[in-house]
Amino acid sequence: MSVAQRITFKGLAQRVVQKRKESLEADQNSRSRFQYRAWFVKELQDLCNVTALHGYSQIVRSGYSALERTVWSCAVVASTICAITLLMISWSWNVETPTVTVTESTNYPTWNIPFPAVTVCPLNKISATAALTRAGMMKRPDANLTDGELADLFRLYLHVLGLGQSDPVRYRLLHEILQMNNLEIPQLVGEFTPPCSKMIERCLWKGTQWRCDNLFQMVNSTEGLCCSFNYYGLLKDNYPKKITVSIPKEPRRLMASGYQTGLSILLQPFVEDYHATDVAAYGFKVMIHSSYDFPDNDAEIMLVVAGTESFVTINPTVTYATADAMGLAPSVRNCFGRNEYRLTVLQRYSYVNCMVECRAATIYDKCGCVPFNLPNNETLKNCEMKDMECVVRARDLYLNAIPLMNSTMARVMTRGVEPPCGCLPACDKIQYPAEMVTGDMNRNYSYNAISFFKDIELKNHSLVHVYMAGLTATHFRMDIYQDSLGTLASFGGILGLFLGFSIITGFEVIYFFTIRLLFDLFTNKPER
Repeated sequence: MSVAQRITFKGLAQRVVQKRKESLEADQNSRSRFQYRAWFVKELQDLCNVTALHGYSQIVRSGYSALERTVWSCAVVASTICAITLLMISWSWNVETPTVTVTESTNYPTWNIPFPAVTVCPLNKISATAALTRAGMMKRPDANLTDGELADLFRLYLHVLGLGQSDPVRYRLLHEILQMNNLEIPQLVGEFTPPCSKMIERCLWKGTQWRCDNLFQMVNSTEGLCCSFNYYGLLKDNYPKKITVSIPKEPRRLMASGYQTGLSILLQPFVEDYHATDVAAYGFKVMIHSSYDFPDNDAEIMLVVAGTESFVTINPTVTYATADAMGLAPSVRNCFGRNEYRLTVLQRYSYVNCMVECRAATIYDKCGCVPFNLPNNETLKNCEMKDMECVVRARDLYLNAIPLMNSTMARVMTRGVEPPCGCLPACDKIQYPAEMVTGDMNRNYSYNAISFFKDIELKNHSLVHVYMAGLTATHFRMDIYQDSLGTLASFGGILGLFLGFSIITGFEVIYFFTIRLLFDLFTNKPER
């Protein structure tokens, strides 16, 4: 090969290499100049052609005029807006109403429900005989102060119940007298309240006569000292030690309905011994409440007048929370489980118990003491007469349903607002709505249960029957408003109704704008 030929061949090879380089550079420049906007429009058109979403194929269908495409576009946009709006409403319902309470059964057996606590409180808060007897034994700074006048002074400690006007001068006088005699208000309350064995003369339980001190114990309440049956709210009961072994460990229950199978009690009001009462009548207040709830004004309260026979029928309702509902935070489900909030005095959590302890804490923070009619863990100071002025001045704060507040429930229970005293309703609760029918008691023509009245001269006595109205009760269930499956079904139904959306159509959208892009960039040569 001549030198000229070799030079010509070498130049040809260089030109071929140069063309290849130019071709590769052009291809790279073409890739770098990938028209993403055009690609997006093309993929959107392809998606509209193949998707099952309602109306999208009509927007890009060939042969349609611009006006027709505009009409279909407006329809698709309107459907999308409606779907989004309903999704937001559904989500807000889930957030604002995380739980719902429904009727599970109206035939729930009553033998699965504890019989309520029955607390009997005399309307007479101070025995006239006991007050005069105690006054006669007491030292006093003024020799001219008679026993009757001193007995009248004892009424001042009842001002914690909301009775009477503040009287600082007489408060100081009674406080001085009590100090001279080393007495405190709880001691006087114990002396001036008749024992349960005298106030309750006869007791029938399930048709069998019992000793009343085996059924009733003296307990504290917002009404003062009262006699309570089937009450288990205290950490330690007040029954005599010799019978504590025979007391059931759990609240008693009934297997039948009707007044012959419930609790019947014969009450002696001691009309001639009245000295101080908040009601212008002779008789008793009968409080029906849960066995673990403090006897409070929240209970079902019946006024039993002397010389009458009363029939109290109970129609209990039971509410329980499911495991799904209990899985939510207490602030979300708006209730506490039995062991989620520990009380300081009372045994079991309930909204009533929490609020009662809150009242006691409110007064203690305000006045440095706890009144005799509120729970005390025996470590806090009892209110003395010198504290009475402060207690009476603050009673508008603690006698309200919600301590420290004088507001409406709608305002107090607004979501996001801290509940009063940190108290929330109990998730599991039993309520005892009651009705009472009363008539004059006349045993002259009665042949029923004569032995029950043996050796008793019926004079101003009151007979009370407390019993279940029927064998069935209403059972409520608190559950979550929607679980994850229900939320998925709700959202899927809305999207399917308005847009025809499904899991596959969602995958189509993802495919056309992610996986398809990768294929177009690295597999297929894009068009210029």
